[in-house]
Amino acid sequence: MEIDTVLPEPLYVLVSFVILFLEVISFAMMIRAILSWIFEPEGKLFHFLFVLTEPAIMPLRKLFYKMNWFQGIPIDVSYAFTYIVIFLLEILLKSFL
Repeated sequence: MEIDTVLPEPLYVLVSFVILFLEVISFAMMIRAILSWIFEPEGKLFHFLFVLTEPAIMPLRKLFYKMNWFQGIPIDVSYAFTYIVIFLLEILLKSFL
């Protein structure tokens, strides 16, 4: 008896949508980081990227602040950790497809 590893269609669509959403967020985070190195954080594009990516970054930022982790470092560690978490979630979800 062979085990079927294919997800049911509604679940497959949901997982595919979540993967696409995570890819969009990680791409927006990358664009936001590059733009912040080149330009001042102002303008409609930067504001759009901020609104799109900040809800993903804020939970880790609050956790790190509450635990008093990485407070004296001049780099936003929560940003990097969020990017890594999104990357790992993508890998995990792609393993189900």
